[in-house]
Amino acid sequence: MTRLRVAAALVVLAVLASRPVSVQENSPIDLTGTWRWLPYEDERDRNPGAYPGDYRGLPLNDAARMRADTYDEEWNATSQLLQCRPRSPAYQAKGLDPMRIDQVVDPVSRQLVALRISYEKTPGDRVIWLDGRPRPSPYALHSWDGFSTGRFIGDTLEIMTTHMKESYVRRNGVPASFRATVIEHVSLQEPFLDWTFTVIDPDYLTEPLVRSATYVRAPTLQLPLYPCQPEEYQPGEKYRMPHYQVGENPYLTESAVKYRTPQDASRGGAETMYPEWRTKDVKLTVPTAQYAYKPEYTDASTRIAERADAEPARAPAYDRVDTLHVSGNVYLLAGAGGNIVVSAGGDGVLMVDTGAAGASERVLAAIRDIVQTGRPPEPPEAASPFASTWLATHAPSEPAIRLIINTGSGADHVGGNANIRKSSMFRVLGYRNPSLSLQVLAHEAVQRRMVESKAPELLVPTDTYASDRYTLYRFFNNQAIQLFHAPNATTDGDTMVWFRRADVIAAGDVYNSDIYPPIDVDRGGSIDGVIEALNRLVDMSVTEFMAQGGTLIVPGHGGIGDAADVGSYRAMLMVVRDRIQAMIDRGMTLAQVKAAKPTMDYDPLYGRQRGVTARFVEAVYRSLAEKKKS
Repeated sequence: MTRLRVAAALVVLAVLASRPVSVQENSPIDLTGTWRWLPYEDERDRNPGAYPGDYRGLPLNDAARMRADTYDEEWNATSQLLQCRPRSPAYQAKGLDPMRIDQVVDPVSRQLVALRISYEKTPGDRVIWLDGRPRPSPYALHSWDGFSTGRFIGDTLEIMTTHMKESYVRRNGVPASFRATVIEHVSLQEPFLDWTFTVIDPDYLTEPLVRSATYVRAPTLQLPLYPCQPEEYQPGEKYRMPHYQVGENPYLTESAVKYRTPQDASRGGAETMYPEWRTKDVKLTVPTAQYAYKPEYTDASTRIAERADAEPARAPAYDRVDTLHVSGNVYLLAGAGGNIVVSAGGDGVLMVDTGAAGASERVLAAIRDIVQTGRPPEPPEAASPFASTWLATHAPSEPAIRLIINTGSGADHVGGNANIRKSSMFRVLGYRNPSLSLQVLAHEAVQRRMVESKAPELLVPTDTYASDRYTLYRFFNNQAIQLFHAPNATTDGDTMVWFRRADVIAAGDVYNSDIYPPIDVDRGGSIDGVIEALNRLVDMSVTEFMAQGGTLIVPGHGGIGDAADVGSYRAMLMVVRDRIQAMIDRGMTLAQVKAAKPTMDYDPLYGRQRGVTARFVEAVYRSLAEKKKS
């Protein structure tokens, strides 16, 4: 009987061991512990990094090639924002870093809700959420690690990551865009951990890129401290963006020579990754020495918004306005045309821009929701003493909008001015005598331009400032609010608004996270002015650690960013400016510059709206050409 019981027990254990693990049972494989990366293959890609021009095995489009072809390694060293840049999930598994995996368990239910992964060179812990939470809004802040959710499929952990900052898939300048998605599959074969990751990038890859790495358990390993401190290598100089002009990188054939492969193969692309490509009727020669290689870019898919089959522009419906908490009592209203920033608290509501006219009803509804249900609770003393007496005796039955600040004169930023001012919610602090109170504040150039254009009276700012910096005469919702003029940026009247306690800056159109800046040369705008405004924006910002977090920046269009995101945008503008300036110096006309496609490698990121690329190139050309004449 004893032998039978033992045999039966062994059978039961064998059956249980063979059952697939499911997340519902909350008994996934144990991935916890410390792990060391095994350098089995492709060492050059990891340390010290791939040769310039080596794109073998990557399904790139021409936009990605062009960015990598013009990449200069000095770029990382000269940018304080990138000297400590960590790797994103689009590359991290290939990054040599040791790592530690811990479980996050709910203290009440004792259910596993997440895995926490720490790497040696990381700004914090990467969290893989296993509790089924939804993905953030597309307007939410991106990070180096992104937002990751996971599930166990049998004995394999599947991870999906979005909301990553712009990064790279190879360390020689091949980019990974902020729209990329990474899907990872992690399998445990004791003591080895197989990590397969797939990068799906609609901007720079023509098909998914699949890669793998292997880790081994290292029980005695301790992750070292990584106190990365960036240094400024250009004392007394303005920030510059090292890069090669298109067709002038002398090192693009280095990989083909070193590995004795045809140059066409080194250029990568999906077609070069399959055996059929080797049989094509083309003579492929192996270079024996480096030579001046002039790349050609003919991939029409990178001209997304300019293609003949692109969808025509449609009138926006403004059928949804997303509300995102930014920091403190500051919120973003997105989807109403230009972004709207709202401060809500004991003193009432302050709005930075009002969006498009057609979105006003949804904007007002969103503000009601923020005030009534969405804002963090505040003690009564958090309100300014200048308003507390009035509030105590005249408690409003609905939110009170006290002040509007306009960052510019674009219709998608000021179009809602009239509707907001006519709303019963618009009650300035001195509402019994509104003429004595600020109502709609902007730089004087904005008011002047709108008056000259005969804009309706209720759209035009009622109050102006003319200085380089303007501080609101009193704290509002327990924080100082400062306005900074950006002369000759997208126009001559751009304003950036800084909420000092929340450490949030509403940047207006000088920074847009997903579209080229709408430079209006006829209204005083210029490419150099936008770059100078971004320099100032970066100088005003402080990152929390490793170029991430800290001061949060709300763009005129797109999602919430930080100094690193602004730095990437600034770098793009500097590259495009330098390219077009070189073309002007060679005597090229505007038509010739447009035909040369100087923005092709950035169009997938910022040129998705029909016509925006052509307008941007023309504005840059005109502002540089007119500067040269003067």
